[in-house]
Amino acid sequence: MVNGLQLLDLLRETENKMLHLHRAIDRVSSEPDFKESVSVLTVVVRDYQLQLDKMKQALGKIEIGANQTPPQAGHNSEIH
Repeated sequence: MVNGLQLLDLLRETENKMLHLHRAIDRVSSEPDFKESVSVLTVVVRDYQLQLDKMKQALGKIEIGANQTPPQAGHNSEIH
């Protein structure tokens, strides 16, 4: 399982890779000889964007706090 800081590092790394890919796409998109390369790079960028979205969702679900314990399954906390 990945902790929040590891997820944040992965998020930064992925965003950095996407930035490089966007630059590469911008540079070669006007070249007719690189049409296929632009298509492939566009697919890769889409994949990275999906990964980023998943990581951001996972980060949003992480609760921050010290000494938190999850509730026990099947434990009834009601007072009778």
